[in-house]
Amino acid sequence: MAGRHKSRIKKMALLDQQCANRVATGAAVGGALGASIGALYGTYEAFRYKVPGFYKVRYIGQTTLSSAAVFGLFLGAGSLIHCGRHS
Repeated sequence: MAGRHKSRIKKMALLDQQCANRVATGAAVGGALGASIGALYGTYEAFRYKVPGFYKVRYIGQTTLSSAAVFGLFLGAGSLIHCGRHS
């Protein structure tokens, strides 16, 4: 009986590690995707609204980082939710 319990704990630890890897990968992919979309959108908005001088760089940077954070958060959370489902 004790042997079964130990193997079950090892399986759970393996599943937890796989889940952590999936969540980290999801957050990284979401961050990369969000950064690229944020950079494109920030550039478009900066030129559309005629943001002056170096404020363009700041505006594009803010848009890039905020989009990366939001996309990374949501894709990481989605990966975490998906990890909890057993098929």
